[in-house]
Amino acid sequence: MRFSALVLTLDEERHIARCLSSLARAERIVVLDSGSTDGTREVAAGFERVTVAVRAFTNFADQRNFGLRESFRPGDWVLHLDADERLTPGLALEIDALDPGPDVVAYNAAPLVFLGGTPIPRASSFPVYQTRLTRVGAFEFAPFGHGQKAPEGTGALPHLTAPYEHHPFEKGFEEWRLKHERYAVREAEELLARELRAPTWDVLRDPIRRRTWLNRFIGGSAVRPWLVWSYLMFPRLGLLDGPKGWEYCRRRRLYEGMLRDRMRSHPRR
Repeated sequence: MRFSALVLTLDEERHIARCLSSLARAERIVVLDSGSTDGTREVAAGFERVTVAVRAFTNFADQRNFGLRESFRPGDWVLHLDADERLTPGLALEIDALDPGPDVVAYNAAPLVFLGGTPIPRASSFPVYQTRLTRVGAFEFAPFGHGQKAPEGTGALPHLTAPYEHHPFEKGFEEWRLKHERYAVREAEELLARELRAPTWDVLRDPIRRRTWLNRFIGGSAVRPWLVWSYLMFPRLGLLDGPKGWEYCRRRRLYEGMLRDRMRSHPRR
């Protein structure tokens, strides 16, 4: 299957080349920048088949929807990546071999998370699927936590087997901390806006919806950070990922503490 790519950026001069280099099989690449003050746009413009556009950031769903609407034609297939993500050769080959019918609107793919160059699949609960390959015009993304998802009513989407790479710690711990403080504010607002009801079978069997329900159920509990840490270290076997896996679990514990604090301080609806 022929496909193009949409890459979101903000101050990624040091990292964008790795992402774009991984997209050698894409017909076109659109880099949608949120107002970088470094050389991100200049580096991206130096790649063949790359078009650079600029739009102020509101949220990930709006940004991706804008890029799809303004830069591609209805019916095009577009792979969505961020600057700290890479298309793997295995996933590229799998996409090449796809022959979607007219009823297929998108595919899910799972990121393989790295810390310091080391994959940590157990600690990061691999595979956690996200909608990353979409047919233009089939739907618009909806905001979800600090990311986006296919809208309600889309139905079950097929999963791709091969992962893409995610390197969320390339800019160092301080940048990660500041970014996740912003993420925690948005996620807390979204979770508190959801009414807590008894989970249905559809919720329990869907990993994304199940995780959302559990997040709302735990809420601002004092033990929230340690519950998540314990779950990742032991039932998910993050312990077996070695020191990098332990460090990832520690950072997740820190983020869950941020989220707990925001949920406690945010006005209840």
